Amino acid sequence: MQYFASGLGPHARPSGQPRLLILMYHRILPAEDERASLEEPGMIVTPETFRQHIEILQQYFSIVRLDDWLHKRNHGDAVPHKACAITFDDGWADNYEFAFPVLQQNNIPATIFLVSDMMGTDNVFWPERLARLIAAVATQYPQHAQHPALQWLPHQFNQSAPTAEQISATIAKVKALPDSEIHQRITETETRLEIQYPEQPAALLNWEQIQTMVDSGLISMGSHTCRHVRLNAQLDHEQLQHEILHSKSTIEQHIGNPVTTFCYPNGDLCDEALRLVGQTYEGAVTTQSGWNTLDTPVHSLHRIGVHEDIAADKTAFLARLSGWL
Repeated sequence: MQYFASGLGPHARPSGQPRLLILMYHRILPAEDERASLEEPGMIVTPETFRQHIEILQQYFSIVRLDDWLHKRNHGDAVPHKACAITFDDGWADNYEFAFPVLQQNNIPATIFLVSDMMGTDNVFWPERLARLIAAVATQYPQHAQHPALQWLPHQFNQSAPTAEQISATIAKVKALPDSEIHQRITETETRLEIQYPEQPAALLNWEQIQTMVDSGLISMGSHTCRHVRLNAQLDHEQLQHEILHSKSTIEQHIGNPVTTFCYPNGDLCDEALRLVGQTYEGAVTTQSGWNTLDTPVHSLHRIGVHEDIAADKTAFLARLSGWL
């Protein structure tokens, strides 16, 4: 099936009407990088694989900046019949270290969706906080493995480092809780167990790195909320408005350019979030898999997620692009 999809997907066929493929990346990290050891498998592509992806995409697509495509589409201008936009979620520092050089070398545009209030800080997202906590208890604080403070976690602690699959499964189960409660529980657990972590470099981009990429003319910045909060019905109007509108103004103040695109954290969106995003941005992307046409609602665009486990060679990557796998 993979071989069939790689050769006969929509990327390989003439397009009767303009179509847009949006790729969703997160982190670009070498396999041996320490930061990759505690990350979920679906989050990482190596620099070598990313470079191969770019070479393949150039053979099949007109690679466009998402905001440029949206502006043309929204104003009735012509767009390429087979376009591809590259996007990165969250604003990881490794996007600057490893993805940006590849994009520069090949003159390829991309969009990075920033979590505005976390850029330039030492903060990390709760899945990374949770992974760090689990690893610390297993390897540095095994005496706490049965501590009551850990009973809220659906993880079986032992004296070995957790695998990426175990971390991913735990994160998936914890997502049933509201974001604010997850952060609170992690903080309370770290405090009760008196856990200390070794110093680590900042996980997220700083504003100097962001400005350098913007100044290149290749990279545009979109909003991914202020604090990476899932925009579901658990949030009230004021919270939704703050996350959607304030994030835009914060990024614009830093980079001096308009921010016209938005990305829903975790793909979650309620009706009110969709309405506010529609009033504020030219377009927005989801995590719903698929290609886009001129008829796809521009504030709920589809993307195809890419990571090392499913796209490490040309056949696997092209099969993934098909949207069938």
